[in-house]
Amino acid sequence: MPFHIRDKTARMAAPDDKDLLDRPIFSFRLQIILGFFTFFILSVLITISAMITINKIEKRIATVQTWDRFLFNIEQARRWEKNFFLYGTNLKDALESTGAALEILNENINSLDSSDYSWQKEEIIRHLDRYHIELNRLSQLVESNRSQPAFQNEIEANLRQFGAQMVEEAAEMAAREYEMVSRWLHLLQKVPAYFLVFLFFLMIYMTRFLSIRFMKPLKYLVNQTRRIARGDLTPLRPVRKFRDEFTTVEVAINRMLKELENRQKSLIDSHKLRAVGILTAGVAHELNNPLNNIMLTAHTLMEEFTDIDDDEKLDMVKDIIGETDRSRSIVHNLLDFTRESKSVMEPLNLGRLAEETTKLAVNQAKVRGVPIHIQIERHLPDIIGDRHQLKQVFLNLVLNALDAVGSDGKIHVRVESRKPNLVIAQVEDNGSGIPADVLPHIFDPFFTTKPVGKGTGLGLSVSHGIIAKHGGRISVESAPGRTIFTVTLPYYPTARGNEEKPGSSEEPPH
Repeated sequence: MPFHIRDKTARMAAPDDKDLLDRPIFSFRLQIILGFFTFFILSVLITISAMITINKIEKRIATVQTWDRFLFNIEQARRWEKNFFLYGTNLKDALESTGAALEILNENINSLDSSDYSWQKEEIIRHLDRYHIELNRLSQLVESNRSQPAFQNEIEANLRQFGAQMVEEAAEMAAREYEMVSRWLHLLQKVPAYFLVFLFFLMIYMTRFLSIRFMKPLKYLVNQTRRIARGDLTPLRPVRKFRDEFTTVEVAINRMLKELENRQKSLIDSHKLRAVGILTAGVAHELNNPLNNIMLTAHTLMEEFTDIDDDEKLDMVKDIIGETDRSRSIVHNLLDFTRESKSVMEPLNLGRLAEETTKLAVNQAKVRGVPIHIQIERHLPDIIGDRHQLKQVFLNLVLNALDAVGSDGKIHVRVESRKPNLVIAQVEDNGSGIPADVLPHIFDPFFTTKPVGKGTGLGLSVSHGIIAKHGGRISVESAPGRTIFTVTLPYYPTARGNEEKPGSSEEPPH
């Protein structure tokens, strides 16, 4: 069968497309052809049925005409018979009419054999034979010129008996054939009406069938494009048992999604590098203090090595080690953020993640003299997400807040759970706010209000895509002197966090 063929494309498809292509083919073209072929077959059957009905009617009409002719000749014979007994004439005419009736039966015996009530036809033939015999007997009696009243009365009684029975049965047979013809004609008159009703319901069925076959995949594709527009780049999966023309569109969409995902990864990496560049200034400032302490302590130890006792030397070495650990921690946090890693969806405590990410920007905040307050709810439930991607989202929001506030600005980071099954993270600043005409475009790619060279317009767009991919949403509220970015992510009720987070705010030292 043609719709069980699997073509070469399915065998050569990419792994993401194999689920779509590795299905039997049942195209819309084939479905339309089958639909019209079915309609053609049904039309042929109805036409053949109508032709058979017309043929049966023709045969019934021929049978009716035969019985009418037969009845006419029998009635003629009866009239001639009556004239003979009244006036002694027309006996020969009666014999001729009877012979004509016999000839009609003999000529149409085959068509009459195929009709119903064959037993009654046999009775008519038997009565006609007896009637003809009695007429011959009467003719012989007349030709003999002998007067036999008793014999003639017997013949007359037989003729009347057989003639009456024959006329009655022939009339009944003709009436039945008339009734049968009337039934077939009535049925034939209904056939066009039945056909129109059948055609009407068939058209409704075919319209509904084809509409469902067309509109359902179209509706599915529309919903998928809306999902993609929200930033969810999950590949399309098969929803039908067969392949059709829409499969080509789905494969093309999947390949487009693959390309979009690759480009989004490139955008994420490029934006991460930009964030690293911003963080480097703060890291350099933060590293300068422990390096100065290390240098000062090392010089002191070298110059006064012989003048100080061992306990002091040990304390100075411990100071060097402590400052070195501090420097290594700063560098480690930066390297952890920039490290290349595969996307892994795992249980995460969003509060701890937000706190770790905010610490990356603390050095930059110190340079600008902006305090960052962190408030995290205790016993937060775990979400399912990618650690590095979500870190980039929070870092981007915090860095944007730093760019928005002045020297007297403040930033608040809050993480809490809300019903039903949601974790909410907010980054609030007291900057100048976002103009109302800008808000609708804030998450558009390459849209930025920063001066040339200060921003790419990709940060919030990339963040929006990452959050959408995690099944959440990111929104913004802004007024003069206050802007709040809110990240909403779902969690599973069974996955509860087991680490306590501080209930009070934390403010880094200036």
